[in-house]
Amino acid sequence: MTAVLSTWWDSVGQRTRLSARAPGATAPMERPTSLERAELLGRLRWEVIQGGSLFLTYPQLLDGAAFAVLRPAALLDELAVRAIGGGAVLPIRVNSRNADLAGQLIAMLSTGFLFSSLPVPDEQCLRLQRELAVRADGEAAAAALAAEGPVGMADRLLAATGVLDTPLRRRTVARWRDWLEAAERGLLEVSPLVTADYATAYALRPPPRPEEAASDEGRAVLAAWTGGELDVNGLPSRSRLYESLAPLLRSGDPAERADAQTLRESFDETYYRAIAVSEGCSLGLASPRRGIRRREAATLVEQTPVVIYPTRFELRLGLMSGAQWQRYTDDAADALANWWHRRDLAALQEVGDLLAERTKEPPAAGAHEVPVTRLQRFVRSAKGVTTQTVAGGGMSLATSLLGQGMPEAFAAGAGGALAPAVVAAVSAGVTRLADFRGRYDVIELPEATRGGSDGH
Repeated sequence: MTAVLSTWWDSVGQRTRLSARAPGATAPMERPTSLERAELLGRLRWEVIQGGSLFLTYPQLLDGAAFAVLRPAALLDELAVRAIGGGAVLPIRVNSRNADLAGQLIAMLSTGFLFSSLPVPDEQCLRLQRELAVRADGEAAAAALAAEGPVGMADRLLAATGVLDTPLRRRTVARWRDWLEAAERGLLEVSPLVTADYATAYALRPPPRPEEAASDEGRAVLAAWTGGELDVNGLPSRSRLYESLAPLLRSGDPAERADAQTLRESFDETYYRAIAVSEGCSLGLASPRRGIRRREAATLVEQTPVVIYPTRFELRLGLMSGAQWQRYTDDAADALANWWHRRDLAALQEVGDLLAERTKEPPAAGAHEVPVTRLQRFVRSAKGVTTQTVAGGGMSLATSLLGQGMPEAFAAGAGGALAPAVVAAVSAGVTRLADFRGRYDVIELPEATRGGSDGH
């Protein structure tokens, strides 16, 4: 089994902050509708199906908008799989310094961490970071932690900044309390933090080139990133990069705003790829490109193994009750094990067939998505060159989905470290790849998971 580290959860926080910018608006993630919650739960369940468990970085959990509303006690009934730990634990692993989640939270609060998924505008997130940094005192934090406990100390540190209103501060602290208690009770796995492997991440996909930036300001931030000026303890700092990009995001110059978005997305992908490599996880990149050239897609239906899932399968998963989810995963246990351990596409199809049998089409709520999921894997050949595990197609599909230059990067030396799998989501009723322009996700599989069946 290989846990999935997904970048999708960051996009939830971004949408939350955008909603908070409207005057008088309340962030949807604070009080999700039943449909919004089903969508979140469905995504979690789909990621468990993909990898057996979900790997979260400590910021994704402690600074994650989705996990502010998905409480661990409820998730134990709604997400746990009896094939994993007898259903008594959440299929979730989070990394943390010294495997101490409470200590990691206090370290974030006492060193000026940028809490970027709070349901407030970016400027307010940056102000909170500055206020926390001004009050940073590692020695005092260690002493206070023993006296106050992590939850009491977290509340005091947030209150001292005066940045968040009282209801939001209390909700945030209550969210942390839930997850810290779950970790203490062993309901989720907390593993020691390991150093992110940026060398391999850069080899797999280098940062943008200076000529790709559209503004002098964008090139300056790029140079600071690649030149090590934004490093902390020898590693690139996400918080420092975000702070450097903040003026560009607010700029009236479209070129500067475009550069800020490009650099932020590129760094985030590098950041998560570096963690995935070091943690031995699959990396899920949420919709890095939309659509594919039809002339290229038209040839792939005969050349690529196709796994057919029912329409809107993530929402179907999310609408299942806890009891229905348990029966579903019980009955799919053998197929899930074959997919998790052997990457057997036929087993993944079996899981999809069972989902189609057990669920109905959810009520229409806009654009229809995802009756077809296609996985196409690339592996390292004996000569060290990345090749496809399916016949034909060349590298054109990966070029379309991952961007120009990506296939060459995977064919280079470190390219054997991860194998990307392409997941395509298409419109309802479409039977030919040439007839749609759908959503594409990419999953990168660690080399360690390959072996046995290669998915043919």
